[in-house]
Amino acid sequence: MKNILLLLIAAGIGFACNAQAQGQKLQNGKVFHLHPKGEQEWNYAQAYRSSNLLYLSGTVGKGTMDNAMERVYKTIELTLKQYGLDLTHVVKENLYATDIEAAKKSQPIRRKYYGTHTPAATWVQVARLFEEDTILEVEVIVEIEKTE
Repeated sequence: MKNILLLLIAAGIGFACNAQAQGQKLQNGKVFHLHPKGEQEWNYAQAYRSSNLLYLSGTVGKGTMDNAMERVYKTIELTLKQYGLDLTHVVKENLYATDIEAAKKSQPIRRKYYGTHTPAATWVQVARLFEEDTILEVEVIVEIEKTE
């Protein structure tokens, strides 16, 4: 069991480093591609800046809900860093899960990333996401310069 946990942690760290290495900012910092080849194939961007708002496409997670939740928020965090931002800039979150009860139980992982910040949020259970084995997808809208 310990070896499996270590393997999962190593894979997560590897993904985080790989995600950062693959990332590519285009068009004067307006568009960010986390996985340029795949995103260009499907004609979308991981992030798109419009004026004072940054829109992040759905970030997906697979495996157990805890692992999926960790991966999703770590990837969102990495994407926001490309713009010099963090999760306290998130003003709206949409979460889609194939098992909403499992997502609720993973709330402490989400809280670890947001801390005391409380964006507007919608959580929805869905029958299926784009890839069959995906169990979680989270998209966020970010305020670049806080107006509070």
